[in-house]
Amino acid sequence: MSTPLTFYGTPVVIFPPSILARKFDVIHASFPSPYLAAVSAYLSLLKKNASVLTWHNDLPKVTSGAGILVKTHERLSPVYLQYYDRIIATTQSYAASSSILTRHENKVRIVRNGVDTDRFNPMIDGEGVRSRYGITQNRVALFVGALTTFHAYKGVDILIRSFQHVSHSCPDARLLIVGGGNLLSNYKKIAVELGINDRVIFAGYIPDNALPQFYAACDITVLPSKDASEGFGLVLLEAMATGKPVVGSRVGGIPDVISDELTGLMVPPNSEGDLSEAIISLFNDAEKRKRMGVAAREFADSISWYNVAKRVESVYKEIC
Repeated sequence: MSTPLTFYGTPVVIFPPSILARKFDVIHASFPSPYLAAVSAYLSLLKKNASVLTWHNDLPKVTSGAGILVKTHERLSPVYLQYYDRIIATTQSYAASSSILTRHENKVRIVRNGVDTDRFNPMIDGEGVRSRYGITQNRVALFVGALTTFHAYKGVDILIRSFQHVSHSCPDARLLIVGGGNLLSNYKKIAVELGINDRVIFAGYIPDNALPQFYAACDITVLPSKDASEGFGLVLLEAMATGKPVVGSRVGGIPDVISDELTGLMVPPNSEGDLSEAIISLFNDAEKRKRMGVAAREFADSISWYNVAKRVESVYKEIC
């Protein structure tokens, strides 16, 4: 299969005709790729296969034009969703808040995302990353995510603006942003306009195999998502597995990932003031960071990919 096109930020997979001759027990697709979800649904209907759709999040309303597309999809989605035997949501809170998932609640099963707790662990040395960016003596907040229009809901602009307040209270604080995309130049411009471009470090795209060292290099990881487009926030789980406290917005599936005041802090979305206060409070309390980091690792240990696989397998058994 090839992916020469993208639609709404996701690959358009071209299925070869030969796929119709293959035998399957279950067809399992993922959303938010409307094209892939629809094609897989009709393929399962044609081949009379059991089918599962993992619903990571609703389509984000990233532009006014996209808003029209989202509303159109909400009306049309029942046409293909009716052919799925089960729909997997990654958190209970998202399953209860998504207008589309609530219409199909009888099919919905909750299976959390997992994390590789061997690959992400508290013993990883982040000093190489700190040395590379000249932040060996600084308190560091980390953001990891795509900096594209389709991921604007992750709130990087809010994070940068909040860091202006953080830097006033904590002059040695640094914000390390990992990720690339078409909005990178916009975010750099915000940092320059706020006069904190020397305190915000844009690392750009980092290969997946290097991410553990970046989590290890930070003091806290922040995911300031703006709305319910954030279905889970896997970066939070990766940071927690590395033994780091996290700060996240109270939106989408994040409330099922962060235990407020135990593994991290929850803040209202789109609030620069609340976000900066949360970051400052953790920067100024090393003992609290340590305590939260231990609890965060314990939570991550409970969500191994092995346990996730067993839960998915149980969904398969339901429908086969």
